[in-house]
Amino acid sequence: MVITVQCTAQRWSVLDPQTRATEEFSTGAAAFDAAVSRASEHHRRTGQHSTVRVEALGSTVDAVHFSH
Repeated sequence: MVITVQCTAQRWSVLDPQTRATEEFSTGAAAFDAAVSRASEHHRRTGQHSTVRVEALGSTVDAVHFSH
């Protein structure tokens, strides 16, 4: 699963593919922390790989990866 932290027009959000919901945050740090928490919980609960991807300023980086 890939959870995406996205910055668009100076607004930070987390896109969760399981819930198909977008949640907005006031800062990038808050959005990142929420995404890492969700990814960690998903990995702990299912044992499946989980990644936090950050998209900002036209670039994308996989910042955190939980695996076996």
